[in-house]
Amino acid sequence: MEFNEDEWTMNVTWQIRDDVYWADGEQLTVDDIIFTWNVATDPETGTWTDGLDYTDSIEKIDDFTFKVYYNSVYTAYQTQFGGENFFIYPEHYCDATQGFYEWDCDQEPLSSGPYILEEWATNDHLTFVRNENYYEAGKPAIDQIIVRIVPEQSVRRTLMLGGDADHHMWPSDAIMDEYAASDTVKVLVSPTQRWVMRLFMNQAAYGTTDPVETPHPWLSDVEVRRAIRMAIDVDTIINDIFLGHGEPVWTEFFRPPYICDIPRPEYNPTAAGEMLTAAGWVDEDGDGVRECHECLNADEGTLMEGEFTIYSEYGPELELAQQFIAENLKDIGISLDLFSVEGAVLWDTEGGPELEGRFDINMWDDGYPGLDPTDNGMWYYYHSDAADPESGGWNINRWSNEDFDVWYDELFYLDEEYRQEVFCEMAQILDDEVPQILLFTTLEVHGVSNRLQNVQPSVNDPVTWNVADWTLEE
Repeated sequence: MEFNEDEWTMNVTWQIRDDVYWADGEQLTVDDIIFTWNVATDPETGTWTDGLDYTDSIEKIDDFTFKVYYNSVYTAYQTQFGGENFFIYPEHYCDATQGFYEWDCDQEPLSSGPYILEEWATNDHLTFVRNENYYEAGKPAIDQIIVRIVPEQSVRRTLMLGGDADHHMWPSDAIMDEYAASDTVKVLVSPTQRWVMRLFMNQAAYGTTDPVETPHPWLSDVEVRRAIRMAIDVDTIINDIFLGHGEPVWTEFFRPPYICDIPRPEYNPTAAGEMLTAAGWVDEDGDGVRECHECLNADEGTLMEGEFTIYSEYGPELELAQQFIAENLKDIGISLDLFSVEGAVLWDTEGGPELEGRFDINMWDDGYPGLDPTDNGMWYYYHSDAADPESGGWNINRWSNEDFDVWYDELFYLDEEYRQEVFCEMAQILDDEVPQILLFTTLEVHGVSNRLQNVQPSVNDPVTWNVADWTLEE
């Protein structure tokens, strides 16, 4: 890495392996990397990808060496071309004119990894077979892996406990405890944490995306958001619903390398109700639902009611948590209708409800990948630019704060002590403004048969990141 302090730019030289081949025998070279980058970042048919805004150009030095030129300091450069957010496609196989999201090589991929997709039966199963051209001699050890599409948790549980399956991704907390007590299935958890269950609160009116022109009648008021946070009994959710699996979390900066000393918010529903009253939300007619009486952004008499949505794939624990939180908020005069939809619908990037603002409060779990929250955490969820539905970000809260944006610009230094200070300034703003309500950690957990060895869950990659090392013991 070379850093030009005068111009505040940098460039990084990468060397790749010279013994990696595609399944058809063609060698993987720098040409494939540059091809993938160019297609992925095409302004018409591409997408936003890590480092896009900071990368000026990529230069081929030779078949196995390339240099990346940045227009600024880019602190996450070490993971820009690796991990879960960048996949290399073969230039000789993929048709760039089809566009990054439409090309055939996603449906019929050409692999350079340990396995080759042999069969894809939609909504039923995928069959992968050993790639004889894989660069690590003697790997993978397993000749065939079949991934079955089984929507029902109960069916997956039966298959695992009956010895008819070897891996169950993300079992429910109750099933996880069953596996732990069994003689045939073990429970594996990622050694690091990432996922945090959280509430996303739309500060723009339902169906809109501009909180200035069309503010949400009650979620646009920071005092209301603080009251909601104070009214939720997180400990009971963890202990009684998630069976003790999880830890309370109230700041993005709860894990290394950036940890900030933000005091845990108080659980105090009485004080939460008093805050709502002070904010102009009062239940004068005694029906249990507060109305606006000289509140900040709603017409007189507007009811404190809305929709509360979760994603259906998580399972019964999230449904119970949704119901419990709705009861917590009902106790302070907020009425919520409960919904559950498929994640593919909720997070649809083409006219989906979150992107277009068709929600009030949503609950799901996420967290920034890797070790650097700059782009995939702070910008993606909280920067004012990311509130634009066309930005590629996911600031669906439509929250903006000038001070936060200014601090964000200060992150582009290589001095880690200074970056720690900046992150903690941002953490304090997030704590004060409550654009999201962070609740508790959820585990990256997998049920694995006793015969399947060397599986290592990770919060930063699919569980198959080390599938070449998996073995079977009969």
